[in-house]
Amino acid sequence: MGLGTTALIPRRAFLALGLAAGSACLTACSGKGGYDDGYAAGYAAARADAAGKEKDGSDGDGDIPASGIEYTITGAQRGVESYSDGKPLLILNVTAKNVSDDLQFVLFSGNEIAAFQDGKGLKSGMLAEGLDLPESRQIKPGAELEGWLGYELIDETTPVECEVGHQVTSADHETAFYGLTNPQTIDPSTL
Repeated sequence: MGLGTTALIPRRAFLALGLAAGSACLTACSGKGGYDDGYAAGYAAARADAAGKEKDGSDGDGDIPASGIEYTITGAQRGVESYSDGKPLLILNVTAKNVSDDLQFVLFSGNEIAAFQDGKGLKSGMLAEGLDLPESRQIKPGAELEGWLGYELIDETTPVECEVGHQVTSADHETAFYGLTNPQTIDPSTL
């Protein structure tokens, strides 16, 4: 009895090759191509997830998020969205820390932390009056970067639940793509 293709290479390597081939095919077949259609971003997320699982040796059940970045809410304030009709914002001051062993890219886009009012997701608002756009850049293992995330409030009195955003789900477990050290509920009427 001969060895099959999957027996010659590890399962993770076989999965990575399959993801790469599928991503290349979808990108080549799409009308837009490149990064505009999101396939490349999905491929990068899958690679980061696989790399995180290999690093901690736990098959995804460890404390390191798939992205390697863990966020901490350090404060909250009220704000107003600029270049719009002055929608009220909840501004979360956050610190992003590279908790992996590799160089990671930190983003402050609003997907990293999910915010809800009365069970309804809040839209991110990244243009706030009086605040510069948060800086996004690569950081080394153990390094931190300060930034902020803004969310359009549905109303100005209902508490806002803040939890880790962007979950990666598989058949046997759910892994957070980002980490959040201190999920919490914030009452915007007290800010």
